[in-house]
Amino acid sequence: MPDRPAAPAGAEEARTLTRIRPAGWLALAAALFLLAVAGYALLVHALPHDYWKQTDATVYRDAGLAVRHQPSLLYTLGFGLAKQPFTYTPFAALLFAVASPLAFADWQVVLAVVTIGLLPVVAYQALGLAGRPTGIARAAAAFAIAAVSLWLEPVSMTLFFGQINLVLLVLVVGDLALPDRTRGKGIGIGLAAAIKLTPLIFVAYLLFTRRVRAAAVSALTFAATIGLGFALLPHASAVYWGGQFEQPGSKPFHLLNQSLNGAILRLTHTGPHAHAYWLAAALVTALVGLATSVVASRRGHELLGVVTCAATGLLVSPVSWSHHYVYVIPALVLAAYGPRRLGYRIAGVALIVGLFGFWPVPIGTEGDYDPRARLLPRGLLRFAPNRGPNLEFTWRGLELIAGNYYVVVLLVFIAATAGALVVTRRRGGRAADEPTAAPYAARVT
Repeated sequence: MPDRPAAPAGAEEARTLTRIRPAGWLALAAALFLLAVAGYALLVHALPHDYWKQTDATVYRDAGLAVRHQPSLLYTLGFGLAKQPFTYTPFAALLFAVASPLAFADWQVVLAVVTIGLLPVVAYQALGLAGRPTGIARAAAAFAIAAVSLWLEPVSMTLFFGQINLVLLVLVVGDLALPDRTRGKGIGIGLAAAIKLTPLIFVAYLLFTRRVRAAAVSALTFAATIGLGFALLPHASAVYWGGQFEQPGSKPFHLLNQSLNGAILRLTHTGPHAHAYWLAAALVTALVGLATSVVASRRGHELLGVVTCAATGLLVSPVSWSHHYVYVIPALVLAAYGPRRLGYRIAGVALIVGLFGFWPVPIGTEGDYDPRARLLPRGLLRFAPNRGPNLEFTWRGLELIAGNYYVVVLLVFIAATAGALVVTRRRGGRAADEPTAAPYAARVT
């Protein structure tokens, strides 16, 4: 065979640099993520009361202990530092019981490490839904997005309270990122819904996007966990699924409940018609939001469909605390890797960080905005008064916008997405600034 022609001068070096460059980006992004984690750890160490309350972590552990010692009182007792009720499913309580022998200090460390460690995992999965191929470049992007995500209010408040939101998120997004031919696709969503009911909306999403087998697997997984709960915790399961337990001290109108229900309760001052208003608003939002997410998915915009479905679920749920908004991580991926134009990407990322950042706000002794007080990391939601008795009912003007703006953002996002899909359909093509679609075939390869 004839010898291969010699490469032009500098071509081999250029190829070498091309091969090295992704690894260099990966190292830089990983270092950025580690720097963000180190900065967060230093802040927690220096200001533990401001960054590390862990009230929900105490509820989880105490509920797990109750399952082992007083299972019939699971939905009767108050748990944790604040004596809060346990509102998760019996199956979730069984999972917490497995980990309950851990000392609480170990529990906190494990939960924090798992939460932070899952940030690049979720970002990597979301990048796959955006159509990005596996490899070093995708891993580098995942670490960079994770570094930013750590400083978003939903993620930081998840760590602040000791919540399990990232575990649920990785179950859902990881499941959706699996190829459609995978036999176990749907198990993750079923398990997430078995712990906290809100992810059930993704069963409908799978069904309406014609992934019937995955939807069936999700539903069967969810049903199996209910059966397991009745087998091991019969009394607690009867109380929970019978709707016989109450939530003493619960204030769904509180600022941090950024759902349609919370916003309507604040606007109507918990008037007699508030429940009817919520049902009507939730029904309309569910229909429009699910339809929009399904259309986006069928056109190949899988990540857009997932984010729209998640936004719909957060809005229609009776309670969506601000730390439940960890779906902002896939939304950040959508902003960074959706639009074709770089300018739109930069603007999208800046908008998400601006709206959902863990910004320092001057907070007074009553927990309200006070320009003379010291800065505390809480995010822009805290500009609305919320810590006094029923202060949410005194809001006027800009306070109404500041105190409900998570809800407003999601409603605008769903409406804008639906409008964009309609416009591009009429044009018979894809606009230059429309999210770049991952081919539908990418979901089944």
